[in-house]
Amino acid sequence: MNKVLAGALASAALTASSLAHASGWPVFDAANFIKNTMTAAQALKTEIYENTNIVYQNKMMLNQLQQAVGLDSVAMATQAMGIQEDIQKHQRYGRAMQELYGSLANNADFLSNVQGLVASSGKTPDQWFRDQRTLLETGDKTAKRLFGLGQDVTKNNEKLAQRRRDLQQDLNMNQTAQATAQLTNQMLDVMAGQNADLLQLIGAKTQADAVKDQKVNADTAEKTAAAEQLARQQADELQKLRQQVFNRGTLSGK
Repeated sequence: MNKVLAGALASAALTASSLAHASGWPVFDAANFIKNTMTAAQALKTEIYENTNIVYQNKMMLNQLQQAVGLDSVAMATQAMGIQEDIQKHQRYGRAMQELYGSLANNADFLSNVQGLVASSGKTPDQWFRDQRTLLETGDKTAKRLFGLGQDVTKNNEKLAQRRRDLQQDLNMNQTAQATAQLTNQMLDVMAGQNADLLQLIGAKTQADAVKDQKVNADTAEKTAAAEQLARQQADELQKLRQQVFNRGTLSGK
C-alpha cells in the first residue's frame, strides 16, 4: 500500500513540475495544498500516537526491570540506562512532531485565507497572484503582511520537518512505527514541493524589499552628497566674505 501511495504521490509531483516548467509560472492550487496539508497533519497525528505508545512501552519495560530481583546489578543498570535514553529520544521526537503539527495547522489557516481572497476577487488564482506580486513591488502594506506570513509559515514547516527527520535517524522503531513515519515523510515531501511553488509566487516580497532598500540607500547617499556639496559651498562663500572684509579693512587703513 505504501509503495502504491508513494508511486501516486511521485506521479502527481512530476505532473505538477512538468506543468510549471511548461508555463514558466508555478502551478499552485490552494485547495489541493490544503488537502495535502490536512492529510500530512493526519499522518503526523497517527505517528504521534504510535510514538506515544513506544514511550509507554519503554516506561513499562523500565518499571518491570526496576522491580525485578535476582538480576546482575551492573547489567540491569546498563539496560535501564539504555531504556531511559530511548524514552528521552522518543519524547524529544514527540515534541518535534507536535510543533510540526501545530505549524501545519497554521499552514492550513493561511492557505484557507488565500483561497478565500482568490474566490472573493473573482479572478483566477494565476491572475490573483500576479496582481499581488504587482502590489508587493509597489510596496502595498496589506500584500506584504499577507505574504510575509506565508513565508514565515512555509519556512517554519520546512525547519520543523527537517528537525523531525534528524531526530528520526537516531531512533529504534518497530516496523509499524517505521511504516507510519514513512507515510508522513512522503506527505511532507509533497508539501515541500508545493511550499517551493508558494515561496516562488511570494518571492517578490524579498525582491521588493531589496529594491526598496537599494532606493533608501541611494536616497541616503544622494542626500549625503548634497549636504556635503552645500557645506562646501557655504565654506567657499564664508571664505569669500572674509576675504572681502579683510580687503575693505586694508583699504580703509591706507
